[in-house]
Parts: sequence; C-alpha cells; structure tokens
Amino acid sequence: MSFKWCLKFAGVVVAGGSLIMVAQPAIAQGSLAKTIQPPSATNSAAQSKPSSALFLPNARELTPLDKAYLDAFTILREDNSCSAFYGPAAIEVLNQLKLQLKPTLLDSAVAVRMIGRTTNHLSLHGALPYRLFQKAELNFEGPFYRRSFYYSGKSIGGFPPNTREARVTILLHELGHLIGRDRQWLLPNDGASEDLVRENTKRVIGVCGEQIRRLNRISFTQELQAARP
Repeated sequence: MSFKWCLKFAGVVVAGGSLIMVAQPAIAQGSLAKTIQPPSATNSAAQSKPSSALFLPNARELTPLDKAYLDAFTILREDNSCSAFYGPAAIEVLNQLKLQLKPTLLDSAVAVRMIGRTTNHLSLHGALPYRLFQKAELNFEGPFYRRSFYYSGKSIGGFPPNTREARVTILLHELGHLIGRDRQWLLPNDGASEDLVRENTKRVIGVCGEQIRRLNRISFTQELQAARP
C-alpha cells in the first residue's frame, strides 16, 4: 500500500541576500538522494550512556503524538531490525524531532511539514550525522489525526490513517530523512516523487513492520513503565 498524500516540507536558505525556496518532503527533501554536506552548524560531544525517553505524562493524559513517540521509542530501544536500520543515534534524533513537532492546520493532503534552514549535527553517540529543520509542523487535518473522505481507501504502509500503527510509521518515516549514514540520509529525498514516497514507506515497513504490527500486544501504560528509569 502507499502514501497517496505527500508529507512535504520546504527549506528556505539565504543566498546573496535573496531567499531560495527548496522543495523538501517532511519525510524527505529536494532531490532524490542528496549527499550529506559538511555542516555549517555542527554540534558534537562524547557520551556513552544511551539516550533516555523524554518526560511524558501519565498514560491517560498522553496525546496522539506522545503515544506515537512512545511507540517509536519502545521499538528503537530494543535490539531488532528496525533499530539496526536507524542506528545508535535513533533515539537522540527521535527526541529532537518530538520536541520540534508543533500542531498546526494545513491542507488535508499534508501530514507533516518541515520548513526553514537545516542545521547539521553530530550525535552524542558515535558522532553520527543528523539534521534538523528550523520548524516541524504536525497537521491536525492530516492522516496523523484524521481518517477523512480524502483518505478513503488509502493507507500508510498498509495501515489506515489515524491509527496507532499509521502514526508511528509517519514518525519513523520522518526519522529516516534526518539520520545520515555513508554520506547520505537513510531515506532519500522524496518530495518531488510520489513513487519514491511509496518506496521509502515500503522500506520503513520492510525493516520495522514486524515491530509495528506487534504494538497492539502492549499497552501505553506498560511502555511508560519500561521507558522510565
């Protein structure tokens, strides 16, 4: 199954005193496989302790984004095919993405939008590269929150919109566009190609589908207990 809608973002860079709009996906960016460039703003440090979960309220007070984050955290903290794909920096970058995402109202075809300048960073774990956008927006009218007529018969990696599985798939897809390996992002830029959006989603399901489908076996209360020190 496929993403029929686009999770898009636009990057804005300043060049020669003018603004240049660069079309990019919230799951990807611009061209199909842009090489990681030397960072203009790079943060690095050394740390051996694994990243911890962000503070979350009690299970009854969790928002849909909190729940999707908790599901992604639960998957990535375990030794499995999904965490192996995203690498040791996964939770650190997931935490940054969660802190950035803000609710907004956009066209119902959009799930997530990332805009503004990108900054390149080195993770605290193994000095692995990742990038962040100036803003990350989560659409109240998109498939993360709603299952509207627009999405009738459509799915996110085989999961209906506005479901637990669809939400974590969206987050993991976004994460793949932020983490670098071998001088490329884990998921190539796909904003200009619906076919590539589908391929990227298929790749996420290929490495994380088993873990995503098993989420219905565990409650958010259990995930919270396991995530807290």
